[in-house]
Amino acid sequence: MISIRPLAVATEVTPETDLPALLAGLLRPSADPRDGVVPTLLPGDILVVTSKVVSKWLGLYAEPGVDRADLVLQQSRSVVAERATEGGVTRVVHATAGPVMAGAGIDASNSGDDRLLLLPDDADAVAARLRHEVAKLLGRPVDFAVVLSDTSGRAWRAGLTDFALGAAGLRPIDDLRGLPDTAGRDLAVTIRNIADEVAAAADLVKGKVDRVPVAVVSGLAGFVTADDGPGAGVLVRTGPTDWFGLGRAEAVRAALGVPPGSAVSARVGIESTTPEPLRERAARALRVALAAGDQVEAELNGPTESSLAVRLRSADPVALGRVWARLEAALAGERAEWVAARHDHDVTVTISQ
Repeated sequence: MISIRPLAVATEVTPETDLPALLAGLLRPSADPRDGVVPTLLPGDILVVTSKVVSKWLGLYAEPGVDRADLVLQQSRSVVAERATEGGVTRVVHATAGPVMAGAGIDASNSGDDRLLLLPDDADAVAARLRHEVAKLLGRPVDFAVVLSDTSGRAWRAGLTDFALGAAGLRPIDDLRGLPDTAGRDLAVTIRNIADEVAAAADLVKGKVDRVPVAVVSGLAGFVTADDGPGAGVLVRTGPTDWFGLGRAEAVRAALGVPPGSAVSARVGIESTTPEPLRERAARALRVALAAGDQVEAELNGPTESSLAVRLRSADPVALGRVWARLEAALAGERAEWVAARHDHDVTVTISQ
């Protein structure tokens, strides 16, 4: 049987807080019945700690006054997708902390002031540190696991859920490939993500509003290991295993030399999260087409907002052909239709919804 127990923290965690001692105090059985029942950490249990309290303890605050959009780029290994919003630009990035997530995991909620909190660069190492220091303070073997959880959205799914940002003492993946299913057929691709399932389950009893940043998950001792293990970093798909390294629009623009998160991307314009008129999308596609610097004259006009035309002119047929091809690709990225007609020194591209 699996059980999940919440542990409330009455005080605000700061860099002056001894977080391992605080956790050990929550896990140490109370000798005075008036203190209430404090759960004991049993062998094979998993201690799940919200990453926010870890960031506060480590003092991972951004410098005052820093631009949030710039900070997201600083905390990113690469940009996966970006969209313009009323408040600026929101980016989904491969964060320096490891996961692919919106805004590099930078957060201001429950920070106690207006400062922005950053995620630790090596969450697995922090989880291992907490694991060993808590065990030492409790005077017990290192026979439990620690998971640092954070909150994020997922591709193709609405809403947010917790996932394992870091882990120590836990077998994060349960590889069932080659084992038979209930019908006797081999499981070909089933690999369970135990670490994320533990983090998401613990979030059911934790909460930002109720000051419950810690939970103990019992009943999964079979996944708890004596050593610190590979951590949660192995869960992040990168390189050849990442089939979705860029968003739809970003993949097209990157192929045309306009990578997300770059200065040229900001200059040509970023797609909005809200519906945009055809003229705006066509104008952005034209700027992308001209971003390589070819000497081509371009004019966008049209009788109606749903039917536009771009006229391209150049004495250089190679430059004209390059911009023509780039424009058609950029328009495809904007999900617009077109028909092109070639003349002596110009091309007219008629665009529609």
